Amino acid sequence: MESNQDADLLRELERAEAAPYVDYPPTPWWYYPAAGAWFAGMTGLQGLTDVNLAVAVALLVVLLVALGAFCGWYARYRGAMPSMLRRAPRGMGPMFAIYFVGVALVFAAVWWTGKEAGWGWASALMFVLATVGLWLHEQSYAAAAARVRERLS
Repeated sequence: MESNQDADLLRELERAEAAPYVDYPPTPWWYYPAAGAWFAGMTGLQGLTDVNLAVAVALLVVLLVALGAFCGWYARYRGAMPSMLRRAPRGMGPMFAIYFVGVALVFAAVWWTGKEAGWGWASALMFVLATVGLWLHEQSYAAAAARVRERLS
């Protein structure tokens, strides 16, 4: 009898640990193009620093303020946030690994484009890749979260 209680307690503990990763409100539709635009703006700063440093610094401040405002809103919207310092629930690791490989590939493609074709083209590419990449990641994340919820139910 006690081993069943222990198993139930361990399962409840695992559910509680997984909750910030798998129990969350839907991502708003506007998040993907807004994030793509933010990353495109950060990319465009690369070329702008050579042309007009004062404008580049002002745009950097605007982008950082926008990031801070978004992060504050998103923390309130989502509630408990997953920690990057803790182990993700079992079954979500491969999804995170694919995400980080994808991020590295996007940054490499955008950097190469910036060096070869200019930062305007790199900024446009970043908008497309970040917007589509974040949407694809969201689909992958939702599927992984659903599998974890099913396993823990």
